[in-house]
Amino acid sequence: MSQGNEDLVRFGYEWFNREREPPPTWLEDGEFINSREDPDHGVYRGLEAIREQHRGWLETYPDLHVEPVEIRSNGDLVFVWTRFTGHGADSGVEMNMEVAHVVTIEDGRTRRVQEYFDRAEALRAVGLEE
Repeated sequence: MSQGNEDLVRFGYEWFNREREPPPTWLEDGEFINSREDPDHGVYRGLEAIREQHRGWLETYPDLHVEPVEIRSNGDLVFVWTRFTGHGADSGVEMNMEVAHVVTIEDGRTRRVQEYFDRAEALRAVGLEE
């Protein structure tokens, strides 16, 4: 099942980059949690709240691309090291940053994505090590 979860997660990033919205693999009452260090820290519950949060990203970085650089799973928890790239809408300044996402899978669907700026902390949250 772990490989299936990794494939599901990979599909989600491909979908977001192509369609510019959460993929159909999300549960209707899923949640996205920004890192506590993020200036826009918050918990976005439900697909509409997640869409709104993603719209904020796309308004700031219209050419945003989110690439899963590394995917590792432990049961229904999936660690994803992601690279965000894009250019500021107003400034044109390039943005290139890496953060971790911990994805919780429930019944073959995405229940939660939690963002971490600290890679080791995210790996521990999944029960993995470097």
